[in-house]
Amino acid sequence: MANRLILCVLLLIISPWLLGKELVVLHTNDFHGHIQQEGKYAGAAKIAAFVKEIKAQHPAVLFLDAGDAISGTPVSSMFEGEPIFDVMNSMDYDVGLIGNHEFDHGYKKIERFRAIANHPLLTANAFGPDGELLGDAPYLLLNLNGIRVGIIGLITETAPTLFSPTGNEGLTFLNPADQLSELVPMLRPKTDVLILLSHIGHDAERLLAEEFQDLDLIIGGHSHTLVQHPARVGKTLVAQANHYGSHLGLIKITLPDTGQRAPLVIQGDLIAANELPDGDPATQALVSSYEAKVEDQVDIKIAFLRKNYSKTELQPILENILAEAIGADLGYYNRTGIRDVLSAGEVTARMIWNLEPFGNTLVKLTLTGADLLILLSQEPSLHHAVDAIDPERRYQLATNSFIAAHATLAFGDTITAVDTGILVRDILIQQIKANGLK
Repeated sequence: MANRLILCVLLLIISPWLLGKELVVLHTNDFHGHIQQEGKYAGAAKIAAFVKEIKAQHPAVLFLDAGDAISGTPVSSMFEGEPIFDVMNSMDYDVGLIGNHEFDHGYKKIERFRAIANHPLLTANAFGPDGELLGDAPYLLLNLNGIRVGIIGLITETAPTLFSPTGNEGLTFLNPADQLSELVPMLRPKTDVLILLSHIGHDAERLLAEEFQDLDLIIGGHSHTLVQHPARVGKTLVAQANHYGSHLGLIKITLPDTGQRAPLVIQGDLIAANELPDGDPATQALVSSYEAKVEDQVDIKIAFLRKNYSKTELQPILENILAEAIGADLGYYNRTGIRDVLSAGEVTARMIWNLEPFGNTLVKLTLTGADLLILLSQEPSLHHAVDAIDPERRYQLATNSFIAAHATLAFGDTITAVDTGILVRDILIQQIKANGLK
């Protein structure tokens, strides 16, 4: 282990006897199916080894995940997320959260995830068509070595814009602040440590921290933000551990020895993948058994690249591939749907699966330039094609089924959509294999 990691471990072992009661919180977010160690991503086995070591040495440890455990790798996509929760059982999570990508296979699949997971999946503000809560519970109250801990689970209320409406009809997502207004006053008197497990995004989580100062800690997700040390907002600390298992969050909460409510001492850090110990053998065996089921299909060389491609650079290239494949005027591939980069060197089919893990199909949309400009305005930054769009002209647009479904809801009969039924991923693999990336 790295020296800094050894120091962290020593502090965790020694400090409970020196400083009184202490709670250790380990956390991940936006794991997106990256169970196998790869590059800067730790993989499940290395994280499991560290978690099990800390749990063996410390009397009060919580291992939390802040949502989006699935969707991002072939093993997740091919088996609709189920292997990921099986592997998370081996990693010994205590509490998880439903993120927006847990809806990628339809909301009814969440019941299956809950059945597989040995840990509860929380959400206080996501409800099915029948009005029933979609998670195991809105919150948990735990007692760990005499420390009363409350954990509230919340997802972004914008979730319906982030997954396909197909299979997710009739869902309700309530405002997170409204839920906290009810839950925080109710839970605060019953807890020594009150935690919000959130899949809302770092900036929004900081705003919640400012508004709800009775929260001690927010473990966040959704925005894939690397917060090396928890950000202090008043009395509340806000943490997030990047994404894909590149880091593991470690937070130490020391409770005062007095019987009165005094300020907690909270310290936190992120442990990078290369600082974690060798992988836990049992977890690695499980990971390998799942990966063996997909490797013949995805570990195939399809091209060689002489340079790195960022998500911004990939967007127009992917759009051109889709437009050419369907004979459209232009293509549109939402940048948030590009889930990985491509690096110089050998390109395998697995890399394209990681880049497009959702199984979207290719759709031809016919729409006005005015509607197209509205569609492109949803990008996080100015889309490269905006200046060339004539609002009065009608366009044939090649896009993916996720965008097409939301466009149909937004524009109704003013557009037409023809779904080819061909997977976007297959088109990308075929074209890159034939022509490279250009």
